[in-house]
Amino acid sequence: MFLYKTEELIIIYFLLKSNSMRKIIVTSFLLVCSMVLTMAQSSSDKSASKFTLGAFGGLNIPQLTGGGGNPLSENWSSREGAAFGLTFNWNTGSHFAWRADILYSSEGGQRNGLQALDASSINPQVPAGTYFYANYKNESILNYLEVPVMAKYSFSLSKSSKLYVDLGPYVGFLLNAKQKTNGSSIVYADAAGTQAVSSEVSFDASTKIKDQINDVNFGLTGGLGFSQSVGFGEVILDLRGAYGLTSVQSDSKNGDNHIGNLLISLGYSIPL
Repeated sequence: MFLYKTEELIIIYFLLKSNSMRKIIVTSFLLVCSMVLTMAQSSSDKSASKFTLGAFGGLNIPQLTGGGGNPLSENWSSREGAAFGLTFNWNTGSHFAWRADILYSSEGGQRNGLQALDASSINPQVPAGTYFYANYKNESILNYLEVPVMAKYSFSLSKSSKLYVDLGPYVGFLLNAKQKTNGSSIVYADAAGTQAVSSEVSFDASTKIKDQINDVNFGLTGGLGFSQSVGFGEVILDLRGAYGLTSVQSDSKNGDNHIGNLLISLGYSIPL
């Protein structure tokens, strides 16, 4: 006779209740988590485990840098976004490990104030490469699925706590991209805002720009963190930075920005 635990009966209930893709994905995730928890609870010596699996989430502070001399892609500042994912560690020694993550990362940047815009969006008759200027809010939101692989070195602070550093490459796959603008302004022919070319124009819009952004971004990432044993796993506080080596724009006429970010996250990992 097969005996099912309460968690397993709940999973079976969701499977039978609906065949929608969303609930299938959620149910699969819960099933994986249930299996991981079962394996972790059956482990008699977590300190000897070679593999750990965890989840984390936190605040992402990205910024677009560079610009390639193009006024459309200069003077970006940081924005705030969410980041969350799964982390896997393969411990190869008392101090060394390999770490691989898969995470959702909301990146991009923002510009507020007097800034350049493509003049053809105001007057289609102007020559290509002409810029006008207006005072409005502009936010670029670039959401990626990122996979970093890092070498990790840990220092024991006590029997239950560690400090670590890690470094390695990452690859990011663009999920979606949009540009949100709002505000209204007189449009000027010069960056100083002295030569008006039109009356006040509204810039309230949300525009999909995925076709203007490279689908894949390669870069380097690294940081440091602190782990503390709690229960049958570890609570992890992680701080790391990343810098993309690939140009964000797919066409150089839109500039040559690179994306960097600072990620502060809190997570929990368990031995496998």
